[in-house]
Amino acid sequence: MKYLITGGAGFLGINLAEQLVENKKNKVYLIDNLSKNTQKKSLSDLIDNKNVRFIKKDLSDILDYLKIYDFDYIFHFAAILGVQKVIDNPYDTLKDNIQTTIKLINFSKKQKRLKKICFTSTSEVYAQTLEKKLAKYPTPENIDFLISKDFNPRSAYFLSKIVGEYLMNYSKLDFVIFRPHNIFGPNMGFSHVIPQLTKKILDKKSKKIIITNSNHKRTFCYIDFAINLILKISHDKKSSKKIYNIGSPNSDISIMQLAKKIMKILNVKKKLLQSKKIEDNSPKKRRPDMNKSIIFFKSKHNFDEGLHKTVSWYKRYFLS
Repeated sequence: MKYLITGGAGFLGINLAEQLVENKKNKVYLIDNLSKNTQKKSLSDLIDNKNVRFIKKDLSDILDYLKIYDFDYIFHFAAILGVQKVIDNPYDTLKDNIQTTIKLINFSKKQKRLKKICFTSTSEVYAQTLEKKLAKYPTPENIDFLISKDFNPRSAYFLSKIVGEYLMNYSKLDFVIFRPHNIFGPNMGFSHVIPQLTKKILDKKSKKIIITNSNHKRTFCYIDFAINLILKISHDKKSSKKIYNIGSPNSDISIMQLAKKIMKILNVKKKLLQSKKIEDNSPKKRRPDMNKSIIFFKSKHNFDEGLHKTVSWYKRYFLS
């Protein structure tokens, strides 16, 4: 089969491509403008595979440079994201994320054998509804969205994803929508809580660690589990024109509990101090209802094993 992955040099894109090319009959095309920090070695190793083609472009003119019309599956991961980048550039986030999705939909409509376009949304679409306690917890896919009356620049990202979901629904294409929840793993980048805590704990200059938003709760989903779930759902005919949470079926843990687990893995003893709540509009809790998704992939999710692999990878990186 032939696959197209936008944002193909990102964390999800590379891991998905690596799994796809394990089948030597698959051909994978990656598009990425490399505007974000990428997994350079992983990308380089991937491009060495004869069944992978990398295109350093953005999606604004995809119809001009990609004259291929026989993709079986298209995975749309490309987007402006990252809390600080979104806050600094809310207009560009809204405009670019919506426009690139429209461009890709138009490209997808030219495909002759497309089975499905897979759109990656975000768990942040639930944030305001959860904040006002108007949704169940864990959160199912079938809730109404609530948009704050305040023009919070951070909202630009999830607003662009809500519009993207609507565009998919009205596109007349066969699609599936994913809402990822806190996916983690080795080489995921550095602006995430697990690598940040790992770095703080390894810092020999500090004997005390201040844990920001220590009472906030999350379920963390290891990358291998998430990719398997994405592949199983996307390739199943029953998933057509539906929305699925992608995350861990395990219970949530607090950021303080997470820090303690990381300290144990690193065999480091330090005093953990709870900070005052920081007003960064970070959701106080996030846990997906996985009942709809998990029927596609019934393997057990081992959070502790995934955390050990991830922390060990970052330890080698930080101490190298």
